[in-house]
Amino acid sequence: MITDSAPLSANPTVSVIVPCWNRERFIADAIRSILAQTFTDFELIVVDDGSTDGSRAVVASFADPRLRCLPCEHRGISAAMNAGLAAARGRLIARLDSDDFWLPDMLATQVAVLEARPDVGLVYAKGECTDADWKPLSMAWGYPLRYPGQTFRSMVYNDSTCNITVVCRRECFERVGIYDESLQTSEDLDMWLRVARQFDFAFTDRVLARIRLHGGSITGGISAERDEQMGRRGLVFEKLFASPGLPPEIAAMKGLVFSNLHTSNGLLWLGHGKIRMALGAFRRAVGVSSSPGYTLLRIAWSGFKWQVLPRLPAGRRLSAWMERRLQQIRGGTGHRPVS
Repeated sequence: MITDSAPLSANPTVSVIVPCWNRERFIADAIRSILAQTFTDFELIVVDDGSTDGSRAVVASFADPRLRCLPCEHRGISAAMNAGLAAARGRLIARLDSDDFWLPDMLATQVAVLEARPDVGLVYAKGECTDADWKPLSMAWGYPLRYPGQTFRSMVYNDSTCNITVVCRRECFERVGIYDESLQTSEDLDMWLRVARQFDFAFTDRVLARIRLHGGSITGGISAERDEQMGRRGLVFEKLFASPGLPPEIAAMKGLVFSNLHTSNGLLWLGHGKIRMALGAFRRAVGVSSSPGYTLLRIAWSGFKWQVLPRLPAGRRLSAWMERRLQQIRGGTGHRPVS
């Protein structure tokens, strides 16, 4: 139940949007993690995207007046997010997926950054990956920008955000528009690329969320939907490079971007044991690269880092040391590894 320390506001600071489709098993955990936030001036909008299981009943079991459920026809994640944005009253917007989890100080930490940094439109942090039962995995998402002070160039090089740790000013959506409803996956990448073109991002170097990887999720599964997602990321970048007025230095990155994308895909297939698909992706990565030799070395290092090092007793420490050395060589600029 809501307490005196968490008043219901007609104009909350943050609108939290949770898109949900058939997540009866997981959504209670997501809602509890939001309602347990130390920062309490928020509204929680669960957009039920035409669920056919018991998801809506689970949402209705919570009695907190900050929570409202918005039932919609099943039209996909982008339409669900747009419905949430249309209903949102906060000046800041956050999103948590219905199978993930926030740590208690997620909102307090990220809101404080935006309050202290009026020059920043969006802040993100790290998310720790877990299995379906919250057992930690040797992965985390969310990394510093590749090129400090160059948000758009960094995001084109590689998406460094962890989507569920993002808190974004409403102004960003007002400026760049709503989610592209033709995209059923990678809609977040498309949105943050558009936002990065006009606003600076800030990174909080802390784990503030847990990402639940399970067979039913596009992120963590190895289903046909996952295969489709990988292709959709390519469509997002094709859309970007076809957009008018793209700065020449960004347009020149197209080969590198698609090499990174194919390498990323190949490593994911390799991790799932899909060797033929992995090799095909690696061939495409080399084929579009302007530096085939460097791309091969990067593939080899990334494969060793993500497939071999985690199995060694000191693998994590060695990997962290190598990343620190690489950052020193680059002059202290961290970035998300191709993975």
